[in-house]
Amino acid sequence: MIRFICVLFVAALVSAAAEKKPHYDINDAPALFEKFIKDYDRHYKDAADREIHYKAFVDGLKIINELNAGKSTSTFDINQFADLTPEEFDTMNGFKPHM
Repeated sequence: MIRFICVLFVAALVSAAAEKKPHYDINDAPALFEKFIKDYDRHYKDAADREIHYKAFVDGLKIINELNAGKSTSTFDINQFADLTPEEFDTMNGFKPHM
């Protein structure tokens, strides 16, 4: 009986930990972006290019927060694609706009 209770307790702990989804304070975006740059060894052409990717990163944080606040069982987080502009993401995925 003790073993069964221990198994239930561990299962409850794992379940509770699995449900914790990240939520990012947008005010922390500059520090999060610096960490992202370091973690993923990002390099930008110039200050303007960096600013474009920073804005894409902030937009991505907002989307992550919205998706994680929803009822989905999926968890969304910062990854190597977090600074891609929509155009870069489309190109990476083979999307070709109609002309």
